[in-house]
Amino acid sequence: MRNALVALILFLLACAPAGPPTKPNDREWSLLTADYQWIQTLRGSQKPVPANATRKQQIEIVLENQQKLLAPYNAFLAKVEEYYERTSDPRASALLAREKILLGDEYMSVLSRYEKALEMYRKALEIDPENADAKARVALVEQKRYVNMSAFSGLKTGMKEDEVRRMVGFPREDWIKQVVQNNRVYSVWIYPKADGGASAVYFDNGVVYHTNWNAAAPAK
Repeated sequence: MRNALVALILFLLACAPAGPPTKPNDREWSLLTADYQWIQTLRGSQKPVPANATRKQQIEIVLENQQKLLAPYNAFLAKVEEYYERTSDPRASALLAREKILLGDEYMSVLSRYEKALEMYRKALEIDPENADAKARVALVEQKRYVNMSAFSGLKTGMKEDEVRRMVGFPREDWIKQVVQNNRVYSVWIYPKADGGASAVYFDNGVVYHTNWNAAAPAK
């Protein structure tokens, strides 16, 4: 009886379906590639940022595009990450690292969320430690996330927003405050400093009328 039971168990084990592949395979990768092409198509159909868009318009368009792509994009990344963890396919690691860099670029160049950009670049390096693009961007964002005193001191009354952006960069989108009074737009751009304080640039209809290196005291 015992021998028959053992034989039955061995037979059932032999007939059990095999689990998902644990090595890179072209069948799954082809399906993921097709999904990625769909994601790229969705990206290509997103609302473009006009060359003459204001800072506020740029941010609104980027955030709107991110929101529309969020659900299918996250679902796709989850598939790739599961496949990569199971198979260690270098094609998947290259794709994941590239996507982390693209997200980091968006956070850095438009939204100016430097901490979030740095997080994305570091994740890319965790996936692909020798990725030269990720290494270069980590160095760049480390330079940009705090306002530079020598660059800030070069700001002058009468400068326009584009001139300020070229000299000290954009602040993150939630560090821009704006009010409208008597048909005039008053805004302030706030920049974090390495010591925990902040500097500020004040605009009247897009033109600098005041700057303050010590707009907020350093953190204690």
